[in-house]
Amino acid sequence: MKPPLLFIHGAFTRAGRWRSWLEYFTSAGFTCLAPSLPAHDPPDRNRLSRLTFDDYVKAMVAAHATLGQSPVIIGSSMGGLIAQHVAARTKPAGLVLISSAPPWKGGGRAAALPYALSYFLPVLLGRPLRGNKNAARKLVLHDLAPDEQQELLDIFADESGKAYRTMILGGPPMPRGSVTCPVLCVSGGDDRLFQARVASDIAAFYEADHLVYPESGHTLAARSLIRPIGSEIVAWIDGLAAARPVPAVAGALPSLAAGAIV
Repeated sequence: MKPPLLFIHGAFTRAGRWRSWLEYFTSAGFTCLAPSLPAHDPPDRNRLSRLTFDDYVKAMVAAHATLGQSPVIIGSSMGGLIAQHVAARTKPAGLVLISSAPPWKGGGRAAALPYALSYFLPVLLGRPLRGNKNAARKLVLHDLAPDEQQELLDIFADESGKAYRTMILGGPPMPRGSVTCPVLCVSGGDDRLFQARVASDIAAFYEADHLVYPESGHTLAARSLIRPIGSEIVAWIDGLAAARPVPAVAGALPSLAAGAIV
């Protein structure tokens, strides 16, 4: 039996960015759940001014609890860091980290620094951040076709300065062994946001399998990349299911997991 999938998006976006991936994985026989992070859909700057990284983690732990079986958690970028902390607090069947932020400080590319300067004061003060579309085009969407870039820019969202600050500082400590499920790391060789060693170090930290797409950038969870990357993820998950049964989640509410939330 296939495990359900819990998708966690990254900063400055919302669950709609998974739409093509949800279609792909649903057609492959998976039940998919993709909630937006709190105050992201629609963006609510007033709430974002109060929300922390831990609030994001708690929201995704609650989403995890609605599924009838332990899911495979799939997190992208900052969503990958959130996913690591959700996995440490729950018992997922597996964890897939796509272009993930690491659970420690550092790892950003120097080329991203000029674009990050405008965020310095609001991050320091914990104020909401407005997405910089020019920075997005240069740093995380550069390898995608213009029409696909625009699709993702159209669902841009504001971000919590407090949560973003936590990501920059590495998040709460993640002791080795906190995540006990199998882990798959997926990274792009042309990632302009994180240094190449970041994905390799994360994979080593979790003793994870690691897929590298040399010509791709940071946004691997893209419509144009779903078939090559999605098929590899499906094969990896199917391997988990073949290796052991998927345990049930205690106290789950299966009726809430009938489809994807986008």
